[in-house]
Amino acid sequence: MTTPARKDSCLTCDAKHSSALCSSPDVVKVIDSVKVTCHYKAGQTIFQQGQDPLGLFAVQSGLVKLEVNSSDGHAHTLRMLGPGGVVGYRSLFAHEPYKANAIAIEDTHLCYIPKKELFQVFADHPEATLNFMQSICKDLRFAEEKWIDQMDKEASERIAEAILFLQDHFTDQKWTRKEIAQWAGTTPETVMRTLAQFEKEGLIDQAGRKIIILNRTAIQTKAAHT
Repeated sequence: MTTPARKDSCLTCDAKHSSALCSSPDVVKVIDSVKVTCHYKAGQTIFQQGQDPLGLFAVQSGLVKLEVNSSDGHAHTLRMLGPGGVVGYRSLFAHEPYKANAIAIEDTHLCYIPKKELFQVFADHPEATLNFMQSICKDLRFAEEKWIDQMDKEASERIAEAILFLQDHFTDQKWTRKEIAQWAGTTPETVMRTLAQFEKEGLIDQAGRKIIILNRTAIQTKAAHT
C-alpha cells in the first residue's frame, strides 16, 4: 500500500453520500476515526492479484478499475469505481487472496479501513451491514448482466454499449481503445475498426482519444441485442 497521504475528514467528504459504508452519521464518525487516506497516481497499482487483503478501500476521489488477466494473457476490466465505490471487499470477506488487480486510472484518493476495525463497525452497527449487503447485491446484478451481454452480444454491440456506459458514468475520462476493448471483452483492433465504421456512418466523431457521440439513438440501437 502507498504511503498515507493525508487524514481527510469523512464528515466533509462528498463521497459519503454514495458510499456503501457510510450508512449513518454514527458509522461515518467511527470510520473517520480509524481510516487512513492514501494517494495513488494515475497508473499506479493499489493491490495485485494474489495478494492477501488486510482491509478495505473506499474511493474518495478519482477512478479505479478492477482488472483480471486471463490464462492467454489478455486483460479484462471487471468494474470501474468512482467516488463512493468500495474496492476489495469480495476477497476480504471470502478470506482469500485478491483475484484481480486494482489500478488507479487517474490520480485517486482512497480511504483505507483495516480489517479488524471494519469488522467491528459491522458488529456494532447492524444497519451498516445491511446497507453494505444491498450494495453487494447490486454489484452482483450488474456483474451478471455484463456476463450475459458478453455471451449474447456481438463485438460491435458490446463496443456501442461500452462507449455509452463509460461516457455516461465517467464523463471526464478519455478512454483508450485498449481500455474500451478490456471493458467490452474484445481486442483493441476490433474496437478501432468498429469505431471507424461508426464514424463512417455518422454516429460518432473521433478526435484523438475523445469520442463524441453524434447520434445517441442509433448507438443505443446498436447496443441493444435483438
